[in-house]
Amino acid sequence: MKLKKLKLPHFAGKAVGLLLGFLLGGWAGAALGIILGHSFDFHRRSIFTLLLSLLRHFSSISLPKSGELIYRDTLFLCLGYIAKQNGRISPQEIAAAEAVFKRMKLKPQEREAAIARFNEGKLASKQIEPKLEQLRKRYASKKARRLDFIDQLFNMAYAGGPASENQIKAIYSFLALLNISQSEADRLHQRTRIQKGYKTQQTYRQNKSVSEPALLAAYRTLGVNSDAKPEEIKLSYRKLMSQHHPDKLMAQGITDRALEKGKERAQEIQHAYGLLKRARGF
Repeated sequence: MKLKKLKLPHFAGKAVGLLLGFLLGGWAGAALGIILGHSFDFHRRSIFTLLLSLLRHFSSISLPKSGELIYRDTLFLCLGYIAKQNGRISPQEIAAAEAVFKRMKLKPQEREAAIARFNEGKLASKQIEPKLEQLRKRYASKKARRLDFIDQLFNMAYAGGPASENQIKAIYSFLALLNISQSEADRLHQRTRIQKGYKTQQTYRQNKSVSEPALLAAYRTLGVNSDAKPEEIKLSYRKLMSQHHPDKLMAQGITDRALEKGKERAQEIQHAYGLLKRARGF
């Protein structure tokens, strides 16, 4: 059965205006209601068309998810930082940043925010480590996303020609904070060099020492002091893993969301323990 389109009578506005006006203000209100209702009836088609277009416009707006916002914010900040490590930012590096904006299909307002973060990244070394930690936690179970992040930094480093030692050193200093191994970064580095036409092999010998902020964050994650003995660190690690191990959480019948949070927490604990083992040599 085909439904017929509902049509309001041409005097609907006047009728509603008369009724509401009378209830609110007596006969004087009724008179005013008829005048307003007549205006509504006369412009009804235009009003409905405007409201419908506004509804369609706002329903078509899609906002990035919180994880994507974290990724973009951190990426633009780090791209500016890496570009600045070469001394001055070249037109090629600016073009490389624009290519990223275009590939992400940023809207005008989002593009302005991205440019602001890129410029802020030139001198934002203190902001980068907490941002990278936040990114690692958000994408703890999505290593491909974190590797893509590093890959884009390598592309920026080689945008204006051969990457400088400072640029490569800065990128490799991010690996521990993103829980990415040097061998994984080496593969991305070599791929970028080949794509840019540099055939010779070049590897970066990363300093095995872990940065102080990363160490402090690892101690906080395991809930121990920085002067804790290896036995205390191991005990805390085993205790935390016993509490947050996915198999144990599944046995408790928790929700899928809580299980995902537990997996992320377990990965953070394992990452922190790995950092301390490497730094303390136990």
